[in-house]
Amino acid sequence: MLYGLVLTAFAATILVTAPRVLSRAERSGFSPRHVQRAWRAAAGGVLASLALAIPVYTPDLWIAPMKAAGFDPGIGMPAVPIAAQATVVVLALLILAVGWRRGAPAMRDYRRALRVQLDRLENSAPLLDEEDPGHPRLVIVEDEAPRLVLLPSRPPRVEATTRALDLLRPEELNAVLTHMAGHLRRRDAQWMVFADTLADAYPAVRFFGRWADHAAELSEKVADADVHGAIARANLRRAIVKLSGPGQATGPFCPCFAWPQQRQEELTVHRVQATAHPEVAVAGVRVGAPVASAGLRVLTAAALLVPSVVVLSPHFMYL
Repeated sequence: MLYGLVLTAFAATILVTAPRVLSRAERSGFSPRHVQRAWRAAAGGVLASLALAIPVYTPDLWIAPMKAAGFDPGIGMPAVPIAAQATVVVLALLILAVGWRRGAPAMRDYRRALRVQLDRLENSAPLLDEEDPGHPRLVIVEDEAPRLVLLPSRPPRVEATTRALDLLRPEELNAVLTHMAGHLRRRDAQWMVFADTLADAYPAVRFFGRWADHAAELSEKVADADVHGAIARANLRRAIVKLSGPGQATGPFCPCFAWPQQRQEELTVHRVQATAHPEVAVAGVRVGAPVASAGLRVLTAAALLVPSVVVLSPHFMYL
């Protein structure tokens, strides 16, 4: 019972404190990659803690199959009334059912939109049978709209229109493809849909809503940081200018050309900081933000370690 209370309290603490810590870290200029990892770690820590707390509150229900099979663990289980255990199970199932009813449409809309995009793409530019099915594919489509879109399918596809290829110089195209490769490596589209699903499923939980609001912008900032070097980042800035506007896919389909003005300014500021203050660029946080730095690292470490330590404890589920 004690471990269940610890896990529940930990999850509640993360839900309350994480948005404040992460917002302060962003304002302090902390690396977007670290902030993104912290959001994901916090969400994983919350969900893992709540999931692990359920069997702690319902020991008799979990031990009953083992006793029926003639196996006795030989360790005294906590005395939790059956009525309380049944209540916990019913509440957990009810919360999951309500969340699924609210959040499932976001997942279905994502899959439907991806299927529509892929059908349109394959109808306009059929893929060759001899292409390797395990690697990303660059599919060129004749279109006057300057469109360059990453579709997180299996295998991933990058749709490039002839107009986009006419506008971009080779080095600019290479910078954009490097940016998109970062999205694929971190599975940004799947994480964005996951965040939107949780936000729709549990709108009363402020953490999930804040995460969904920040997921797309953070993923773009992190992918921008994958483009190394002043020249390559300048090429990315020019590509953003040329390709920003109507016609680009949004949502989970790599909003790579959203917030063009803001991202151009940030790319320029990053280059200036890296030249004038190399120690700042390496550390990923401005000098003078120790509270945000320490808070972010503690949050990430705690979200990952606390559920793991509780599970690995030899007394888990028995105290």
